[in-house]
Amino acid sequence: MNSEKSQFLSIGKAATYLGLTPTTLRRWNKAGTFRATFVSPGEHLYYSAADLEKKSKGLVQSAFDWTSADEPFMPPSDWHCLTSDVFKTRLEQLTRELLGSPLDQSAVYLIASAVGEIGNNSYDHNLGNWPDILGAFFSYDLGKKYIVLGDRGVGILATLKQIKPELSNHREALKVAFTEVLTGRAPEHRGNGLKYVLKALEQTPAQLEFQSGDACLRLLKNKSDLQVKLADVPIRGCFAVIHY
Repeated sequence: MNSEKSQFLSIGKAATYLGLTPTTLRRWNKAGTFRATFVSPGEHLYYSAADLEKKSKGLVQSAFDWTSADEPFMPPSDWHCLTSDVFKTRLEQLTRELLGSPLDQSAVYLIASAVGEIGNNSYDHNLGNWPDILGAFFSYDLGKKYIVLGDRGVGILATLKQIKPELSNHREALKVAFTEVLTGRAPEHRGNGLKYVLKALEQTPAQLEFQSGDACLRLLKNKSDLQVKLADVPIRGCFAVIHY
C-alpha cells in the first residue's frame, strides 16, 4: 500500500500544483470533472503526476478557449473572478504561495504587481461596458510556473481609441499600450498600466505572452526582443500568460 501510494501526490500537493484548493478537487472528483487517479481504502484521494500534467496544460487552453469563444459561456468558478475584490483576494493568495517558492522575494512582488495591473485593467477599462461575461479568468500552476489571465472585455484597441482615435488595428494598439506614454494627467492613467507590466517583468526571470483581438505580444526571458505579430486565432478582450 505504502509503495503504491508513494507513486501519487496527495490531494493537498495536487491542489497546490494546480493552484486550486483541496475542496475544489474533492468536488471535481465527486462530480467526475477531474477524478483522482487513486483512492485509498480510507477514501483519501491521490493524483498521478501525469494526470496533473495533463490538467495543468488544459488551464492555458481553457482560458484561451473562453476568451476566443464566439458564444459566451461561464468559466469554472474556481478560475473566474466576477469582481475586482475576488481578484484581489486571489492575487494575495498567489503572492503568499510565490513567497514560498525558490523565486527571489523582489521578483515575487514584481510579478505579483504585474499580474495585479493586468487584472485591474480588465475591471477598470470594462466597467459598465462588458460585452457579455463580466469578470476575469485568473488562475496559475505552481508546478509549471505560469499564471494565466483573461477577460471578454472590449480589448486594447477599443480602449485606446478613446484617447488615440487614429489607431487602426490591434497590433498598433498593443504596441502603443506597452511602449508609449499616453497621458500623465492624474487621475487619468488609461493605457499606461501595461507599460508598468513590461517594466516590472523586465526585472524578473519571467516571460510574457499577451493577446488582444488578433494581435499577440511576446516578451522573452532574455528581454532582448519585444515581438508583436498577428495571432492565429482572434480573441474577445485580453489574454495573458506569465511564465516565471
